[in-house]
Amino acid sequence: MKTLIRCIILSAAALILAGCAGVTGKPLLLSRSLEVNDIIESATILPGHRYYYAGPEAKPDVIIAIDEKYTFRQSVHWHEVTPTEELLRSWNRIIDNRYRIKFPYYGAWILTPDGQKAGIWYSQHTNTVIEYPSPGEIVIYRPDSTVRKQRKLLFENRRR
Repeated sequence: MKTLIRCIILSAAALILAGCAGVTGKPLLLSRSLEVNDIIESATILPGHRYYYAGPEAKPDVIIAIDEKYTFRQSVHWHEVTPTEELLRSWNRIIDNRYRIKFPYYGAWILTPDGQKAGIWYSQHTNTVIEYPSPGEIVIYRPDSTVRKQRKLLFENRRR
């Protein structure tokens, strides 16, 4: 009997969560991909992309490359860098991702709301806030500022 009640409760919870997920209407904007890991870890420079990092230059918290078709609205947290194989290899030596078990870096495609690839993301952080305020313009928040952004949005919604 207890098993039946647990199954019913878990099923109801799953349905509620699935329903809530559909309410926001926000698309997935980071799509994890081992291909992105391979791009960064092989020090491959994507043509037609601008590279940025957040965190210390010696060991970035996040590395992104944004397609030049998009205007990246940069904050003080992002630093543009001219990518070279030497720079990417130096970051890879420090990150040493192939052998990192604890806190590995993950690669992901940065997607537009309509599913187009706008760039790549490489970080220990698996999520962030990405906004497209106007067509062709992209804003990406640094992962540690994501919590503050979400809290701010939560408090703004409460005031309404």
